[in-house]
Amino acid sequence: MNSIFKWITCFILLQVSLSTFSLLYAAQSSNSTLEEAYKIRSSNPQKSKQLFNSLDKASLSGEDLELYDYTAAYLKLVAGDLLAATEDYKKLTSNDYSFKYRFQSHGALAAINAATQNWAGAFESMDFITEHIDSVEDPEVKEQAHNAIINFYNSIDEKDTVISYGNSLIKGKHSTRFTCLLHMQLIVALVSTQDKSLSEERFNEAIRFCEKAKEHIGLIAIYTHYATYLYDKGEIDAAFEVLQEHLEAVESTEYPPLLEEYYALLSKIYFLRNEYEKAQEYAYKVIGEDKDADYAVISDIDAYEVLYKIAEEQQNYEQALALHKAYAKAKSLNLSSMNTKMLNIHKAQQDNLIKSNQISLLDAENSLLKAKAQLTQQETYKRKLIYFALFMVLLVVTFWLYKKRSHYVELEKISQKDGLTGIANRTFFTTTAANYIQEAEQLSTPISLIIFDLDDFKNINDTHGHQIGDQALQKAVNAAQKGCRAEDFIGRLGGEEFGIIMPGCNIEQALKVAERCRKEIELTNQSAEQVFTLTASFGIANAPIQAYDFETLFEVADKALYQSKDLGKNRINS
Repeated sequence: MNSIFKWITCFILLQVSLSTFSLLYAAQSSNSTLEEAYKIRSSNPQKSKQLFNSLDKASLSGEDLELYDYTAAYLKLVAGDLLAATEDYKKLTSNDYSFKYRFQSHGALAAINAATQNWAGAFESMDFITEHIDSVEDPEVKEQAHNAIINFYNSIDEKDTVISYGNSLIKGKHSTRFTCLLHMQLIVALVSTQDKSLSEERFNEAIRFCEKAKEHIGLIAIYTHYATYLYDKGEIDAAFEVLQEHLEAVESTEYPPLLEEYYALLSKIYFLRNEYEKAQEYAYKVIGEDKDADYAVISDIDAYEVLYKIAEEQQNYEQALALHKAYAKAKSLNLSSMNTKMLNIHKAQQDNLIKSNQISLLDAENSLLKAKAQLTQQETYKRKLIYFALFMVLLVVTFWLYKKRSHYVELEKISQKDGLTGIANRTFFTTTAANYIQEAEQLSTPISLIIFDLDDFKNINDTHGHQIGDQALQKAVNAAQKGCRAEDFIGRLGGEEFGIIMPGCNIEQALKVAERCRKEIELTNQSAEQVFTLTASFGIANAPIQAYDFETLFEVADKALYQSKDLGKNRINS
């Protein structure tokens, strides 16, 4: 099993485990062997499989047969047979099975389809869950549904929606385990968006619930993000203590996504502590054996960044250049995959909306046909009543379609905006840039890409704190926008790095725009109220000089940016 497949399988198992726990209480079987096999399916899958294989399916009937089929699907998932598990879960969503198994199976399918980026299937399952959640009477099954919804929003990177949805639930009365998982999901979203409402007390409250629930994975996830929170605040020593204290527990999970995130943060902190050997050790643990993989996650990017900076510090410039190329490639691959992901999500949203509209219109047409048949048989005075009923049906359908469309529009807006600076976020920027590049190629017109990065931004955060760092980012964006042309499109790529895509712009014009942006950012230092020094380094790429391809332009611009940094910062290179 290759590492990405193992990574995906582990992720799916965690999501399914988090969102299907409550059925354990709902599942009652007259067959003690079957019931035991189901109960230990997560904690001891090998023993569960042994018990399951000893069963004779032909001897089962009724709910026992349903539980048998559901357990079979889960065990196939544990074994890594995603295709077979998916097919089994799909069968379980048919009307041949009782509601609780159909509902539960949609939760599993939502997690599987999101992890494997089958967004059409994921949206279909989520529609079923959201449509039927109010009809669920069992509070624990309803908790499972809420968990599935939150997991889904997390999988499509809509952290603001996770926060608003989670906060709407947090004050309710729930089981200890669900409250733990809800706090965990909220903390992950709050840390990733660097939400200013996050506090030590919120972490402590989440830890208390998860300790009470004895939820090992939840606790580890909270501690990992607590360390990230401290790191982002510049409290490096405190973050290091948290990571060291829980390292053994994290490694015992053997859960790749969590381990990679943990190791990457450790590597970054060891680098800041000038312990280069340990920093390299953990960075290479993140990268692993798939150095030439065609995918990259944020942890890979962080690891390569640490490695090339260490090579720089050790004046091994040849190795530093090679590692920086790997770093740039990892960023490019990650941006490209996020771009593809968002395009597929938007397409699935639109397809799902069209499908829902078609179903609703068909229902309305059926109502009209039935009404027509009734009109031929009823007296005139009843026609008015039927017409009124028809009008109300059409009104309700129209309103429902409007609300559904508004919901998708709102989700699209959330998924496009960077919460701090107000400009495009990384995924929306890369999607837009790719579209501009494709259009430029079709028209045979020039297009340029600028990548710029704030100089010594870490020092601003460490010296003045996270809030001042946020102000620096906002000032830099406002200044850069002054230097851009009206048709240029700017976005935040992550941290202190930004991109500008410039349609109809040749390399000479791009150099002028970059110089205006550089000067505008530098001019902010003339403000008497500004307590930090703000400059930026720029890299430029152009098509057709390079290629009409976002990944290629990004790699070239990023390499030029690296050279600008190497030559002394606060300058432009192409």
